[in-house]
Order: sequence, then structure tokens, then C-alpha cells
Amino acid sequence: MRTLTSFTRRPAATAAAALAATLMLALPAAQAADAGALSYKVYGFVNAEIESVEAKGGTTPYRQRGRVTDGNSRLGVYSSFAVDAELKAVLQLEASLNNFDQGGIGDNGSTSTLTSRNSYVGLEHVRFGRLLVGNYDSAYRSLVGSGGALGGNLGLSVQGLDLWNNTSAQVSGNAYSVFSRGEARYKNSVHYFSPVWNGLQAAASYGFDESRNGGLNRGRFSLAAKYSLGPLQIGVGLDQQQSTGVDIDKGLQGWGFRTTGQDGANTRFAKIVALYDLPTGTTLGLGVEQARYGFQQFVPPGPGNIYPTLNTGRMNQTGTMASIAQRVGERTTLMASVGTLGRLSNAAVGAPDDYRASQASVGAKLRLNDLLTVYAYGTRIRNHSQQGVNLGQAPLYSANAGSADAYLSPGDSPRAFGVGLIASF
Repeated sequence: MRTLTSFTRRPAATAAAALAATLMLALPAAQAADAGALSYKVYGFVNAEIESVEAKGGTTPYRQRGRVTDGNSRLGVYSSFAVDAELKAVLQLEASLNNFDQGGIGDNGSTSTLTSRNSYVGLEHVRFGRLLVGNYDSAYRSLVGSGGALGGNLGLSVQGLDLWNNTSAQVSGNAYSVFSRGEARYKNSVHYFSPVWNGLQAAASYGFDESRNGGLNRGRFSLAAKYSLGPLQIGVGLDQQQSTGVDIDKGLQGWGFRTTGQDGANTRFAKIVALYDLPTGTTLGLGVEQARYGFQQFVPPGPGNIYPTLNTGRMNQTGTMASIAQRVGERTTLMASVGTLGRLSNAAVGAPDDYRASQASVGAKLRLNDLLTVYAYGTRIRNHSQQGVNLGQAPLYSANAGSADAYLSPGDSPRAFGVGLIASF
């Protein structure tokens, strides 16, 4: 989402203004205030890549082929509605245009809807901050992750830690990435963002588990803080998933590393990220993330073990990444990112080193004007025998392609080379 700097004014009698006014009727201040005008903006971008991809090394290799890939394209409407001099309502509906190159259907059979991305209604106060309710990126993602300037960029328009966000060369931001694997968009969620106090801002998010599948409450929360001082930005974040642990049975069946609902197990991520802009036009980024995965393993009766047992424990893994960007002239930027995923301590399937991975991405972008950018990249991932780190956008599926159970076979190591064009509005 691009920074919103100008809005078109419409009378309060329009349908959108009437909707905003209705949402605010529950507040006494809103009942007394003069609604005035509704400010709004339509925004988004379309991002397409032409690339060559493959993934070799595992039991079912993904052979080399060419394709057109969507780079997380989106369309949205943002609006605000004045309540009084200090308080306003904020509303957003954001739709994913993912896989527009395939008619909106992904390689795993998924589709997108009108509100599949960040969609919410909330209040923003000049002294007390912003409160949002709906479907929105967690604090771990939006304040210090790949959705913000500190941890990534928005359609290659903002220089961040992950220089290749919204492309196949992306290094962070997904559960199958090398770094910042704790990021997520929370459904049924509430989010609070504080005002900025002398360069410091904090945020908190909670996502309710309405479904309670299997009787488990898999609610999720995150906390984050960011501090800015001139050219330096530094941030910390924490994300915890309740009743969530490593699926050992899937690992034994050859599906690789993944998590599932488990009573009494929690999965937690903690990270620190930093970004520094040098006067030479160079941007340096660094991040470290610690993951703690709970697990339960049912052991049936057998020889020497006449009673069934339930083993519990925790696996730890550390991810790191670094990036460097060098501006050349006013329009060209050279970029490189690297990331590593370390050994998985206390691994229940295979050896700890079997879960290691690394990724390197290099390339450049050329800004033709404020709305149009072209770019070229190459990225290569190396997965050890039990790991399945995948491409950031439009991941590769070497098993069960076209179904909701599609996955990259453990040990397959993706790589991609491509050129892209992103048009923003």
C-alpha cells in the first residue's frame, strides 16, 4: 500500500459516508460531531514477472520451466471520516489480485476474494493512537516485518530490510521463508498502534480462534516496538501461536517440516531487525529471529513398552538475514540479500542439520517514474534433506500440485531468474 498523501472530497450524503457514519453511531462523540466530508483513495499495484524456475535435490524434483508470475498484486480503497478535531474513523477494503496471470487460481487451487488482504474498520486519535478491528497484518509483520519500511517494502517502492519483498527473490515474511517466519495476517483480530513518541512506536495484535477445531484454542498474539533516530531504525517483535506444534507424523511420512494444532504445545518467534542509511546512498540491513516450536509425539505400545506414552518437548531454530542496497544515480538501485536458517535442535525426525537452509538474491531495479519500475533478479535456495524453504511469491510445488495439500518435497532447492514490471497507482 503506497503512502496516502492526497484525497478526493465527497459529500457526507454519499453511500460510503453513510456507511462510515453508521459504524460510528455507537460512540457518543460520533453522535455529536459534524461528520463533514469523507476522504478516500483507491490504490494498488500490478506486479508481473517473467522467469525461469526449477527445484532439484529432493525425492520429486521440479524440473526447469518458464512462467509468468504475479508479484503479490493488490487493489484497495482506504478512507477516513472525521469525528471531531482529534478523532477519526478509518476504513479499508483490500483485495488480492494474486495469480491474475492464471485467472486468479493459484498452483495449490486457492482463490482470492474482495477482502482477502488487509481489511478493517477502526479509530485513530492524535494522542492515543490507532485501534483496528478486522483482517490485518500482525504487529510482528506490519511494524517490524515485510509489510513495513523497516522489515521490507511495499511493491519495491520502499527500501527495507528485505529488498525483494513481493517478488520470487523475497527472503522473508512467510512460514516457508528463511527469515521472519512468524509473520502472518490475523483473521478475527484486534490491533493497537501507539503514536510515535520521540521516535519510538509500539504495537500489539490478537487474533481470535473462532473455529476451535478439535477443541483447541489456537489464538495468536504479537507485540512489537520500533525506534528511529535519524538514519537508524531498530525494531523488536514477538509472536506466539497457542496450541500449535511441529507435526511429527507428517515429517515421518515425508511431508517435511510443518506445524499443526496440538493441545499443550505453543510456537513462539522473537526477532530483532535493524536498518541504516549511509550518506553514500547505501542502505544496510540485518535481522535475527529465534523460533521455538513445541511438539507432542504419541508413542504406541510396542516391544519393551507395554503402555502408550505422549512425549512433549521443544525444538529451537535461528534464522538470520542481511541486505545491502546501493543507489546509482536517481533511478537505479543495485540490491543483494542473503539469509540462513540454522540447525533444528532436538529434531524428532532426522538430524538437526537436516533442517538447515540458505538463500541468496541479487539484482537491480530501475525506476522509470513515480508509478513504474522495472527490475531483474536471480535467487537461489539450498535446502538440506528435511527442509522446504520456498520462493517468496508463487512458491513451487513438486508434490500434490493443484490441491490444497500441495507442497515442495523436502530437500528440493528452488531457484529463479527473472525480470519484472510493477505499475503502481
